[in-house]
Amino acid sequence: MFTSELDILDHCFQSVIEEQEEIKNGIVIKRIEDLPCKPSTSIAAIGYDHENCILFIQFYSGNTYRYFNAPLTLWQRFITTTGSVGRLYHQEIKGNFKGGQVENLI
Repeated sequence: MFTSELDILDHCFQSVIEEQEEIKNGIVIKRIEDLPCKPSTSIAAIGYDHENCILFIQFYSGNTYRYFNAPLTLWQRFITTTGSVGRLYHQEIKGNFKGGQVENLI
């Protein structure tokens, strides 16, 4: 029935994704206020490029960073957590993935 992890993700989150996502240059973008997490004082939006496994984090400061080789499971944790996305960022991403600053998502 499913041919990839992406097909499973699409199936499980289809109704949520359709209502609360933006797509820009193949990057699925989620605004933090549309996610079930606690409100964030630092992170405004997250994005994921499924084809290239790149995670994007946009901060309220206006800076956006991309992180290479980010697994799909990490993206799933961000879009489903009910905890702090800032804490998740500091525990799982900062210092663990190569990347750099890019153009803003939103």
